[in-house]
Amino acid sequence: MAELMTMRDIAGLARVQRPVVTVWRRRARGSVHPFPAAQLHRDGQEFFLRADVVAWLEATQRGNNPDVRADAATHTLLASSGVAEANALSALITLRHLTGEPLGSHTGDELLDLADASDPDDRYLLSELAGADDVASLAAAAEDLVEAAWGELAAHRRLVDARLRPPGSALARLALTEPAGRLLLAIFGPLTRELGQPSVMDPTGCAGDVFAEIVAALESPVLLMDGDSAAHRLTRRQLLLVDASTRAVGWGVGDWSVTGPVAHLVLLPDAAEPDASPLEQLAMIDEIALQLDQGQLALCLAPAEVLTDPLSGAALARRDQLLRDGYLRAIVRLPAGLRPAQSREHLALWLLGPADPAQPAERRTLVADVSRLAVRECSGLADDLLAAWQGADGARRRAWAHLHPILTRDLVSASGTLVPRPPARANRSSRAGADWVVELRSADAAGWLSDYRLEVADGPAALVTLARALEQGWLRMIPGRKLLLDGLPPGNVAVVSGDLVASSPASRLAEAAEITVDRLALLARADVELTEPGDVVFTVRPTPHAVVDPHGGALVLAPARVLRVRPNAPLLPLAIAARINQSTSTDWRGWTVAEFEQPDRDALGEALAELEQRRARLVANLAAVDALTRDLTTAVESRQLRITKENHGPTQG
Repeated sequence: MAELMTMRDIAGLARVQRPVVTVWRRRARGSVHPFPAAQLHRDGQEFFLRADVVAWLEATQRGNNPDVRADAATHTLLASSGVAEANALSALITLRHLTGEPLGSHTGDELLDLADASDPDDRYLLSELAGADDVASLAAAAEDLVEAAWGELAAHRRLVDARLRPPGSALARLALTEPAGRLLLAIFGPLTRELGQPSVMDPTGCAGDVFAEIVAALESPVLLMDGDSAAHRLTRRQLLLVDASTRAVGWGVGDWSVTGPVAHLVLLPDAAEPDASPLEQLAMIDEIALQLDQGQLALCLAPAEVLTDPLSGAALARRDQLLRDGYLRAIVRLPAGLRPAQSREHLALWLLGPADPAQPAERRTLVADVSRLAVRECSGLADDLLAAWQGADGARRRAWAHLHPILTRDLVSASGTLVPRPPARANRSSRAGADWVVELRSADAAGWLSDYRLEVADGPAALVTLARALEQGWLRMIPGRKLLLDGLPPGNVAVVSGDLVASSPASRLAEAAEITVDRLALLARADVELTEPGDVVFTVRPTPHAVVDPHGGALVLAPARVLRVRPNAPLLPLAIAARINQSTSTDWRGWTVAEFEQPDRDALGEALAELEQRRARLVANLAAVDALTRDLTTAVESRQLRITKENHGPTQG
């Protein structure tokens, strides 16, 4: 019975969906390679010989599994094994690796003696074998597994995937994809080498196969937090299989510490505590950060909801304290899908080091949001994080691919994400302040700016994204209303739609509105919020466009939105509208607006308001000229009017 497979087993072996096997079976009838015949029918289910299935898959080249024969052998050997038997098989494969000899010819007692000699303190395999029913039979199965997989390490990996990581288990929920493992190694490897020849530590003690694979690639000695759970014992076996030199770290009396150069790799939540809360995960990171010295660093991989996304309560307080203490060098929000069992979950990275000695007001943290990229597009992230660890020297040599600096105090004070999008880099104009003065005075032939003094300054532009300005409380976003206006009588409330905003060339919304409604009737139908003077009304479709409502009192309909500038915010409504109108992106959260210092903001605001009024008068005059042209032409064309030129003076030559 052990050599029989169901149709679902065949689909899993071929790495296809279950219905695909049914299609194969139907299409193979009458072909030179007919689908294998069922050998047993039980409870309405068909069973097929493993050997026949493997031969057919190899002959027809069906499926997506190039290792079908080895995987089939693994399936057969593990078909009826439970978790206890699988752990015993894991222990036997590890014992075989430690002894360097096959175990199939040993009796049960001999195997237990070997286990006792190899693991006298029962750290990784003795209990697993002592609790097994038939160790000798399992040893024979382990030999078959090793032979089918062409080696102990490969056999153990297949065992973990097939039986020790069943769907829904902690190991399955926390397992990383292969691209995620490669990205982690690409980042952690250079950071580790930056410390010289450090030890690599797993502070959880149960990071599992990804930790073992990284350790094997780095060939570094290992420090492993002690623990007695099944996940801890499995991790120790995996490290033995890659021949890692491992030393256990004990908790002592409620705390722990390690000395010398150490690179900590922290994967949270861990397999021993898969349901740990954000507060518990942050407490673990805090414990690690507290004992970091100048020769140590920590790279932490955890859910973005813990490390970067908005939090509340005690978890937020703990995270803010870590920021205030200056441990965080870099924060990165990663793409979704790095854990196969939780394809929509985003993970994030923290790079931590000893507390920053700079004054709290001067500290900066490097942040990046690469969550919208594919893993393959994050290639520059490793170099960015290495430069972040190197500090000012690394920053001077690095043109950042993803990271950008944020004042740490701004991250602590914000209630939103810890990875705000970077502002677009201001185009550094070749014109100096003196050049601007000359050009502006030359362009102002009418003297409209004659009441304003223009002084030369030499400061960098300060830009902020709308998302960041909202988090800082400088702006308030008011969505447009979805409201049926049928039956509302006309009145004094202008109705502003997205189409009106997109087509309006000026900021005179009330005059441009074709629909008005009665205020009392409107308020009786719905609780609406009307615009206030200075509100920026914008839309993103078909292209970004914004206007400023100078009078207020308008009803804005979705999909248009309203940006309301808070009092004392370093922003100007007309400047915001101008920047939106220059944007080509429909992602409004990433639009950038300029920050102004207090004197400049007030004076520029007054000047822009005067220029806008002049523009409105010019537009009105232009409209009057257009109307006069149109009416004059129509009148003469209709032959209801004749026109002649009267000369009242000498003709100009």
